[in-house]
Amino acid sequence: MAKRRLTSLYRVLVRYLVFCCGGCVLLVLIWWSLMMALIRHGFLLSANAGAVACYDARQTVVTMTADTFDETQISDLCRWAIVENGTVTKTNMTARQLKTALNAFHGGSGNLGYTQYQYDVKMADGSFCILAYDYSLPYADKALRSKLPDFQTCYVLLLVVLLVGWATLTTARTVRRLAADTARLNRAIAQIAAHRPDAVDADSCRIREFSDTLHAMQTMGSELTDSLRSQWRLEQQRTEQLAALTHDLKTPLTIIRGNAELLAEDELTPAQTGQTDAILRACDRAREYLAALRTVNAQPAAKTDFAAGEWLAELSAAAHDLCAPKGLAFSLVQEEVPAVLTAARSDVTRAVVNLLDNAVRYSPAGGRVTLTVQRQGEFLTLTVQDSGVGFTAEALQKAGDFLYTDAARPGNGHQGLGLYFVRCTAASHGGKLVLSNTAEGGCAAMTLRLESPDFPDKPQSIAQGKPEM
Repeated sequence: MAKRRLTSLYRVLVRYLVFCCGGCVLLVLIWWSLMMALIRHGFLLSANAGAVACYDARQTVVTMTADTFDETQISDLCRWAIVENGTVTKTNMTARQLKTALNAFHGGSGNLGYTQYQYDVKMADGSFCILAYDYSLPYADKALRSKLPDFQTCYVLLLVVLLVGWATLTTARTVRRLAADTARLNRAIAQIAAHRPDAVDADSCRIREFSDTLHAMQTMGSELTDSLRSQWRLEQQRTEQLAALTHDLKTPLTIIRGNAELLAEDELTPAQTGQTDAILRACDRAREYLAALRTVNAQPAAKTDFAAGEWLAELSAAAHDLCAPKGLAFSLVQEEVPAVLTAARSDVTRAVVNLLDNAVRYSPAGGRVTLTVQRQGEFLTLTVQDSGVGFTAEALQKAGDFLYTDAARPGNGHQGLGLYFVRCTAASHGGKLVLSNTAEGGCAAMTLRLESPDFPDKPQSIAQGKPEM
């Protein structure tokens, strides 16, 4: 298909103004010329015909009296009223015309914007005859003047109708042209939304600016589609990496658990028994994590009600297991924690353990890890603080991104999933993850919107405790 010739939007609007205004001027000229032709051919009288008739009638009326007044000697282009001693005794005017005439007769403003003018003629007996006329175009034929409506009013209305009609016609034509190109833009948007940028007909517009917009949208749509495809491929690669990671972790986890179970069958000291139980519990958690990794992009777990005290005891036991190998001291601080919480318990537990594991990993031997659980308005805040070196500047910005690993700490076995899961869990519970550094070390705070059967009443406080190793 041959490429259409493009027109600028400026030219379209200028053309509209020229056609609209030029057409209106032409209509006025034709209207005026036709009116002059009707006057020249005697169909109409000139606008001052009434004034001339009334002027001539004055010479006749001045010799008459109120009793001898003869209206047949006065042109029908004149309206008249006989006033004797301030009272109208005879008239051929309408009530409105008479009111206007008397207003002027008594020294008022008279015309008040109408086309009626008048002469006040003193008659031979001292009475007055008001001769009124209209400055308008009357029909030359007396019969037409009596049967047809006022020509000038009708003719002016005709001009108004013609001007409005022409303006409407030219506007509608321009609007149709703009609407056609706008419809093409809407169809292009629909094609791009359907990821079909190749289906956009960028050469169909006739207005240059619209055509340029269509080409830009086509380019944007193609780039967006390519970007979405690249993102989809990246997500596929990440999913495959996670699948490979979970598969590879199953073998060492099975070996660890098998050996721990063999050790548990031997006669062990109480300390060794505790360490073996810790290994088995850690293996159970690892199995849960591996199962969760397979559904990392799935919907969050369902929220249920559970006892906060039992749950915090479980977190404390997990923290002891994590801190024991490095000889770290662990503290649990509780402030106004509701007795019953509503959340996805497994997800929140895993998120807090991830924070604890991260704190333990970067804390030096003999250091301290603190878990603070407190209510802050409508939120429950779980803060894990360690005595390590804290987060790097890059980690403060990017930690929590999917598969992000700190380049300053290579080879630490970190896969970039722990804090990512924490951030997702916080978001699914209406909260957020905030990382910061303190004078003692790193600090990670996860907030969860508080959902509890006790809320919004004053929560029941759990007895505070600070178990240490």
